[in-house]
Amino acid sequence: MADEQDSQQDGPSELLDLYRFTAVCLALGIPPHKVAGDFRFGLEGLRQSGVVPLEDLALVHARAAGEAEHPERWAAGFTAGYHSAWAAAVLRVLESRGVEFSKHLHRGLHLCSDADRLTRFLDRAVTATHEADLVAGEPSPRAPDGP
Repeated sequence: MADEQDSQQDGPSELLDLYRFTAVCLALGIPPHKVAGDFRFGLEGLRQSGVVPLEDLALVHARAAGEAEHPERWAAGFTAGYHSAWAAAVLRVLESRGVEFSKHLHRGLHLCSDADRLTRFLDRAVTATHEADLVAGEPSPRAPDGP
C-alpha cells in the first residue's frame, strides 16, 4: 500500500520509466547528445499520449537550450511555435488528401492553444473525408481555442 502511494506521488510510471532509461543509458556510457535525443523523443511521445503537459515539455526544452534565466519566456515561445506547427500539419494533411476545408477551420486551428486537441485533429486528418469528420465529437469552439 505504501509503495503504491509512493509511486503515485512520484509521477506517472511512464515518465519514471523514461527517467530510468535515460539514467541507464548515461551509466552505460552512451554519448550524452544521443541520450538527450532519445529523452526528448520519449517526452514527445508522452506528450502526445497525454502523460506530459506541453508546458512541462517546453520547460525541459528551455532548460536543455541553456535558458536558465528566463525559461518561462523561452517555453512560451516554444509552445506557440508547437501549436502553430501542429495546426499547419493538420491543414497540410487535409490539403494533400484533397479534403476541402473552410477559412473558419484554418483560422480556428491556428488559434487553438490545446495541444491535445491539435493531436486529435492530426490523427483524424489522416482518414477524414470532410471537414466535419475532423471536428466530430469535439466540444463547441471557444475563442481562442477554436476550431
